[in-house]
Formats: sequence, structure tokens, C-alpha cells
Amino acid sequence: MHDGARLAAPEDRPLVCGDPTTCAGHGPDANCGDCGKGDVGNTLGLTVAILARRWAAHLDEVLAEAGFGVGQLAVLTLLQNRPAGLTQREAADLLAVSEAVMSTRTAALLSAGLVSRQTLIGDRRAHLLQITAEGRSAHDVWSKCLSCVQEQILESVGAEDLAVTQRTLEKIGAAVERLSEQEGRKLKPAPRRRPPAASGPRA
Repeated sequence: MHDGARLAAPEDRPLVCGDPTTCAGHGPDANCGDCGKGDVGNTLGLTVAILARRWAAHLDEVLAEAGFGVGQLAVLTLLQNRPAGLTQREAADLLAVSEAVMSTRTAALLSAGLVSRQTLIGDRRAHLLQITAEGRSAHDVWSKCLSCVQEQILESVGAEDLAVTQRTLEKIGAAVERLSEQEGRKLKPAPRRRPPAASGPRA
């Protein structure tokens, strides 16, 4: 106990979801916390979080030889699919990370010449990120390498099960996003895109 403080018993704590009489799926006398889908439903979030950390850690080990991690590869993958580029804020929003984390991830990529960054006209605080030719080549090599690793991880899971899992995770992700919006925790919208500033002298 810190400073003799008493840990609150469950009944002493405020309900995270609010009033159980208005919380969807709960009656006036129900104990908030049971999602009604059994043990799997109650522990799924923790299971996914632990799996995500372990999976990312394993992929980081594979990428360590290149001097990068799965976070940097996620940035390259995102930019590979957005040839026109994204602002740093847009990229951070799509990857569900803060701009500070995005800045850290892109720093090494910029130094290695795998990503370019340009200041946007009219807003010098905003930067447009684009993948370079070297970045595309590196992305292709790393992606093939990680595909082999992921194939080993998923070799015991059938294609149908994977498809169901993907659809289920997408539904859960959409529900989490809706809840975040309702509680006002959604990241601020990205600024309107402006053309990048010219890098050379004007004629």
C-alpha cells in the first residue's frame, strides 16, 4: 500500500461504463463488467493485447539486423499504399499512434533515405511524408522476409479461420473506434492537404 492508502473494492469504484441502468446490455441489478459472452469475451481484449506485443517483439527481432523495427515497417507499408504521401499527422492517425511516436519512427527512415519529408505551403508545421525508391526496395525485401516468419506463425491456422478472425477483428476495431469517438478520445482531424513547398529557387 502506498502511504497507507486503501485499495478500493470493486463496489467502491465508479463504474467505467457509467450508470448500469442505462448501460447497454445491463439491467438495474446487473454487475457491470460481464460482457455476457463468457470467459472468452471477458478476456479477449487482454489476449489480443498480449499477442500483439509478442508478435511485434518477434518481428522486431527479425528486423533487428536491418537496424529497424516493425514500427518503421508499418510506416513504409502505409506510405507504399499512399503514393501521393501523407502528412505526419495523417500517418499517425491511421496507425493509431501519437505524432511524437510517428516522429521517432520516421527519424531513422529519413536518415536512411527511405522516406522523404517536405514542408507544406501555408503551414510550415505540417510535413508531407513520401516513400522513396530506396524505401520501396527495402519494403519489398523486409515484407518478403516477414511473410516467411508469419507463415510459420500461422501454419496451424486454416485459411477459413484466418478470414473469420480478420472480419472479427475489423468489427471489434470499428466498435473501439466508435466508443473512442463517443467518449471524445479520437485524435484531432488531420489538417487539409496543401501542395508541398517548392524545394528549388523560383524562376
